[in-house]
Parts: sequence; structure tokens; C-alpha cells
Amino acid sequence: MHPMKENLFKKFRIRNIRFRERMLLIYIIGGIIPFLLAILYSNARSRTIMLDQTKEAEMEEISLICSSISQSMRVAEQASDHIYGDEEVRQIISRLKNKEYKNQEDFERDCRKMDFIDEYLDHFQENIADIIIYVENMERTSNRYITFVDSETIKEKHWYNYTASYEGNGYWSYDIDKRSGQKTMQMTRCIPNEKGGTLGILQIVLEMREFTGKLSQRGEGTAILSGNDEVIVRNFPIGKTEKHIIGKLMDLKKEKNSLLMRYRAQKHLLTYQRIYGRSGMEYYTVASIQDYRNIMSNVSRTNFVSLTTVAVGLVISVGLILFFSVLFENRIQKLFQQMHRVATGEYDQVEPLEGTDEVGLIYSELEQMMKEIQVLTEQVVTEQVQKERLHTRQKEVEFKMLADQINPHFIYNTLETIRMKAKMSRQPEIEELVKMLARIMRRNIQAGPQMVTLGSELELTENYLVIQKYRFGDRIISHVAVDDEVDLDCMVIPLIMQPFVENAFVHGLESVDGKGMLGIHVMRKEDEIHILIEDNGAGISRESLAEIQRDLREGASAESRHVGINNVNQRIRIKYGEQYGVSVDSQIGKGTRIILRFPADI
Repeated sequence: MHPMKENLFKKFRIRNIRFRERMLLIYIIGGIIPFLLAILYSNARSRTIMLDQTKEAEMEEISLICSSISQSMRVAEQASDHIYGDEEVRQIISRLKNKEYKNQEDFERDCRKMDFIDEYLDHFQENIADIIIYVENMERTSNRYITFVDSETIKEKHWYNYTASYEGNGYWSYDIDKRSGQKTMQMTRCIPNEKGGTLGILQIVLEMREFTGKLSQRGEGTAILSGNDEVIVRNFPIGKTEKHIIGKLMDLKKEKNSLLMRYRAQKHLLTYQRIYGRSGMEYYTVASIQDYRNIMSNVSRTNFVSLTTVAVGLVISVGLILFFSVLFENRIQKLFQQMHRVATGEYDQVEPLEGTDEVGLIYSELEQMMKEIQVLTEQVVTEQVQKERLHTRQKEVEFKMLADQINPHFIYNTLETIRMKAKMSRQPEIEELVKMLARIMRRNIQAGPQMVTLGSELELTENYLVIQKYRFGDRIISHVAVDDEVDLDCMVIPLIMQPFVENAFVHGLESVDGKGMLGIHVMRKEDEIHILIEDNGAGISRESLAEIQRDLREGASAESRHVGINNVNQRIRIKYGEQYGVSVDSQIGKGTRIILRFPADI
């Protein structure tokens, strides 16, 4: 090897690197580089997780809107079946069309037989806005049930001729509301005569206020579209990007999906679900459009905060490493100076080194060696060679001890660096706890006046119990039991179980020594659902229990100290009736027993 290259190679050998540079090199190789790689992977993974969570959340919210629309559509279809199959309605329309009525009084008298239409409008006012029967060739004036098609205005509407060609099947489309000028969803149905001709067209207009309200409450751009992608209701302005994405809806084959779409180098998340009428031909689409950059902004903001925090930590760590390495290096340098003075015989110049670290222990050995050398120097000249050899041998032993004592320090710092890296790496338990908590919050945020399934309430409670399981371990044991005859798809008001489960932990089980038990039992008793929540916690005093029971009977005000219990009790009684609600029983030191009662067939 060339002499210059050989000297350069020797210069970069580890044994030639000073202690401070070694510590920094270990920190960079064992800590910073793997951490940067983990940050890059975590950033990509966070974006994927955020996108998946956004898709899942959007699909859930779109499904809720679709469920509400579907319910209104079913009500309208049932109303159309009743009107379509009513023989008296057919006879009235037939007489009108054949001009058999001699006066307006006879016409109005027969129309009173159609009062059941008003009952539909009153009973289903949240679902149906209006019911109209269009009849051609009428000689009488229109009334609240029947409208005379007196011009080509109605006939020119896109739904009129389509309905006539559907031969009595319902046709779902949209129209313009005369009062508000806004588009409305509707079902039309042809009422044929005995010869296959058309007696009239039945129009049932859906009530749009609930759908419009739900869209206005959403922060994301959401629209309800007809089968040909004509926008009926929306909560956002439609520009070129939105128009392009909406135009692609008809090309999508799946009934519901959440996918990324690109337009002019910009990505948007399109989430949609279709709602079909009874015939399975016409449908409406509920779709939301989100800017991909807005979705990722939270991830970027979180990553920026995390990187900033970690960068500060890295700077502090480097500073601490430099600080302690300089201190240690200075002590090594002082030890070297003392050893040099001992080696040159300057015993009176040796300065003591305090401390019990590795350097202090080495110095104590050096001090002992120095004393032995002083004793040896007083020996006869004949023993000088042997003493010098012993001195040299002792110095070699001390140097070896120094190396052996420093090496464990190096290993300790290396293992500490690896431990820090393991602490920063992803752990499955932490991941599960975060997932459980997210569900609980979305659910709490999304909680509103709409009903939810009993199964989803149990799932929310089980998520809460999983978090408490990690917190308390085996000290508190919880279990959930559901009888077979209980229908988990029955609808209940949201957030009726979690307040009691949380109270069981906070006020009952946390302060109890020994094993804590929490049981949830969902059962059906005749026409009622009973939810039993029972614990063996601290219990409630007799005075507090009497106050709670009085509040439950009388209906406590908002100023009551037991807001959570009274809130659930009031919501159940308002929704289902005064005979339902919450009952509480408890004994000090034995636990608390709570029963929630509400009807099973909802």
C-alpha cells in the first residue's frame, strides 16, 4: 500500500478517534440515521392511515345521509301504493276526466273521501312535503288533492312523459319547488285506466329540509344528485374541478366507494353512495368532494410539530453528549497528566482527582501505584531493575484496567441509544389505544339527534373498556353479555351507556382495593330492552342515592349535581315515554346497580 494512503487509513481507524468524536459518531449512526429513516416511513404511513381514516369516516357519514333519504323514499313508495290501489281515487279521477260531474259541489263531496292524503302529510311531514295528482281534460277547478294540467308546462317537464311510459311503476326524479324555487326529490307514478290509458299522474314530493340541514352541518363539500348526475342539493359552490369530478360519477360501477381522483395535477377524494328506488332503475347519489391537500394538512401539521419537537430533542441530546463527553475527556486528560508526572518522578506535582467514576477509580489505583513506586525507589540498587520492571508491569495493568473500565461505558451508551430508538419505534398496544380513542370521539362528535343501533352503542362501550383494560390491567375485570333474543339492529338514542360505565370506573372502582368487577348485561323482557350495568365498587351513600332517585322520578333540572344520569334518563323518557328510563340502586362498600329500560320494537 502506498505510504500516504496507509497513513490516511490509520488516521480514520476507530482507535485513533477521540472520545468526543466517538460519542457523536455512535449517536449519529445508532440514533439519528435510523430515526430519520423511521420518520420518512412514519410520514408515508401517517398519510396512508389518515387517508384510510378519512375514507372510512366519510363513508359512515354519507351512509347516514343515505339512510335518511332511503327512509323517506320508502315512506313515499308506501304512500303511492295506498293511493294507487285506492278504487275511490280512481273513480274520482275517471269521472273528472270523463266530465261526469254536474256541479262543483258533487266534485268536492267526492274529494272528501281522499282525506287520508292529509293524514299522510300530517303523519309523515318529516318525509313528505306534498302529494299532488295531475289530471288532463278536467272541467272542474283544481283543489288541494287534484291539479288540472291546463297547459303544456307540466307536460314539458322531463319526468311527466317518463312516468306515463313506466306503466304504473314509480319513477324517481326531481322537480322545481314552486314556493322556494329549489330542486326537490320526488316520486311520480302513472294511474292507468282499465284500457291501459292514463287517468292521471301521482306526484309525491319529498321534504328536503332535513337533507338540506344535514348537508349544511357538514364541513365537507357534499351534494345529492339525480341518476343523470344533476345536482339537486349541495353545500358548496361548483367550479370546474367539482363539475369534472361529478361528471365522472356515471362512469363508476360500484354502488358506493371512496377514491382519489385527479384533475389538473390536483387530487381530490370522492366519496359516494347510490340510493335506488323500488324498481332498481332510478337512483340518487350522495357524494362528497374533499381536497387531498386539506386532508393531508393535518398530517403535515402534526409531522411538523413532531419533527420540531424531535429536532429540539436531538439538539439537546447532542448538547448533553458534547457536555458530558467534554467533562469526561477533561478528566481523562487530567488523569493522563498525573500519570505523566508519576512516570517522570514528579510525585510532589501530582494533584488528587475527586469522584467515584471510572476516572476516579483509576486515579485511586494510580495513587496506590505511586506510593508503591515511592517505596520501591528506597530499595537497594540491586533491586532497581526488578522494581522498574514491576513498575512498568503495574502501569500496563493500570492502563488495561482503564481500557476495561472505559469500554463498559461505551457499551452502556450504545445500549442506551438502542433503548431510546426502541422507545420511539411503533408499539402495537399504543396503536390500539389510539384507535379506540378516535372512534370514541368521532362517535361523540357525530352524536346528534339521529338514532343509532344498539350494536354500535355496545361497540362504543367495548372500546372504552379496552382502554380501561390497559389502564388497570387485571385489577378491574369487565364483561359484556347480550342475550340471543336481543336485536342488536334496533335503534336507540346515542350515548346512553358510556356515562354509567365511566361513572362505575371513576366513582366506584378506582378507589376500591382488590379485584374490581364491572358487568354489562343486555336482555329482553317481553316488549322491553333492559341494560344492566353492575359493579362491586365503593357504592353510593344513602343520602346521595335518595337524592339521585328523587331526581330520576321528578326529572332533575340542568343545575343538578348528577347531570350525566339525569340527562340519559330525561332523553329516554322524552323519546319513549314516562314509563321508561333509568333506575339506580347501591350500597356503600358493595357496589352499584343501574338498569336502563326502553321499548324493544322501535
